[in-house]
Amino acid sequence: MKIKQKKIIYLVGLALIVAALILLLFIKDKKVNKIVDNTPFRSEQGRLIVTTSLFPIYDFAKIIGGDKAQVFLILPPGSEAHAYVPSNQDKETIKNSALFFYTSDLMESWAPSLVSELSVKTKAVATANNLNDSSLDPHVWLDFSKASLMVDNIANAYKALDPQNASYYEQNANNYKQQLAKLDTDFATGLKDCQFHEFVSGGHMTFAYLAKRYNLKYQAAEGFIPNAKIDTDRVLKLSKEIKDSKQPYVYYEELVMPYLAELIHQESSARIMPLNSAHNIAKFDIESGITFIGLMESDLKILRMGLVCR
Repeated sequence: MKIKQKKIIYLVGLALIVAALILLLFIKDKKVNKIVDNTPFRSEQGRLIVTTSLFPIYDFAKIIGGDKAQVFLILPPGSEAHAYVPSNQDKETIKNSALFFYTSDLMESWAPSLVSELSVKTKAVATANNLNDSSLDPHVWLDFSKASLMVDNIANAYKALDPQNASYYEQNANNYKQQLAKLDTDFATGLKDCQFHEFVSGGHMTFAYLAKRYNLKYQAAEGFIPNAKIDTDRVLKLSKEIKDSKQPYVYYEELVMPYLAELIHQESSARIMPLNSAHNIAKFDIESGITFIGLMESDLKILRMGLVCR
């Protein structure tokens, strides 16, 4: 009987040891899997998969990432940025990215809740959260000195995720910041000596950062949200100011019907011209390879004409 008890105790002990070993192997396996799961999403060519919200961020990320990144713009070409809500497919695209770049919680109000759903494999970066001026609209990139800081934030995210190519990202960022610095100088010089120092947009509040940077006065027919209820009194007030000051132009934004600009034109006789805030661009613009800097150079020509600059 004692021998039988010893045998039972021995078998139970052996079973416990085997169970403990299996548990250790399982835990070890889970730790290994966790390390594997933390590796960044990459394309078949080994490039980092990167998703961006708006066109300026897309262009910055593409230039800095170069041939080390495959960059996607989730905002459909030609669509209005403020009305955009990510589809389930868009959310999956972001969740399967190594990096997700967006402007700020203020500009992309849908982003914070989506970011909270991301796994550790996806790093979300609000490129301008620390750059917003609460007294202005959220289109931070139209101050090119701040756009340069957004570029730094994008480059730092690339370097943190892919340190072996850190110098590559740093060089691309530095080269691009030089282009932004030249653009900033061109705007400052080009808008310094003008007959008019105010411009009016028949759209939502978009160009406040640009106006502040170059000491211009700026007014818009709408607030931060486009296509809101028309404030007829405001439209009439702006029309009278333009007529009284003999401003030759009123502006409208890209990809938005210029009905408010048309109303101001009818009341003031000011001609209408497009001004691009670079929220988004049309499909043919993307296919033609248009760039943020190219759009801004076009804006400078339009503003010089509208403000009658020498």
